[in-house]
Amino acid sequence: MVVVAGCGDNEPAPEAGPEGHIELHLDGDPGKPRVLVYTFENFWRHASNLDCRNTVVNFHFTRGYTITTTNDPLAITAANLADHDVIVFCVTSGDGLSQLGRDDLEAWIRGGGGVVGFHSATMTEYSWPFYTDDVTGTKFAGHPDGLWPATVTMMPATHPITAGLPNLALTDEWYFFTQRPETISDATVLMALDEDTLPPEYPAQNKQGFHAIAWAREHVGSRMFYAAFGHSTTTWLDPTMVELTARAIEWAAHQR
Repeated sequence: MVVVAGCGDNEPAPEAGPEGHIELHLDGDPGKPRVLVYTFENFWRHASNLDCRNTVVNFHFTRGYTITTTNDPLAITAANLADHDVIVFCVTSGDGLSQLGRDDLEAWIRGGGGVVGFHSATMTEYSWPFYTDDVTGTKFAGHPDGLWPATVTMMPATHPITAGLPNLALTDEWYFFTQRPETISDATVLMALDEDTLPPEYPAQNKQGFHAIAWAREHVGSRMFYAAFGHSTTTWLDPTMVELTARAIEWAAHQR
């Protein structure tokens, strides 16, 4: 298996704002998910980082969510987390949280806070065992160079996140991981890459047969959903992707 150590568009990451800087806050409807959107990147830079953010922000207007956005690790505090049901790692990357931030986030997750992550969220807080082992369950290991068109197949027809959704036709980076997702404890694979739909020139050594690409997990008192796609800005224009993201947030918030 070939490991590719690079990703993203090699643009400089945005600087974090003042201590605990919140970019945007929108109060939503009572009883709807309260979502903290986290967009910090200090390892790779993805243009789709903001597409993910904007997709979730739009749920305030279309679904009544309360939305808070930040790219500042210092905003991940017990006080801020207490006002939210779910944190979304929107195409984040790199280590940014202080030990205090890690402690606060771990306590919040163990207390039932939900986590949703996309794409390089598995290359986020890479040196923090709680996040990599107990939240995502595995780490990014690599991907073939470039973007590749393929079909992503919905797996369990009855899971609240994927039930009734059509398969996704995406052009994206296709990750593989340090541990195969289907072996993660307490995890349910929800989507798999249909490798038969990849172009003939896709590197054969990167094919896995069964290639899990998104999963849900109920572990350490929390609900977590992760999908490995999201690199391409066009992915966030797909209406099925938008619906999938909303369902993942609602499920993680124990509202689906």
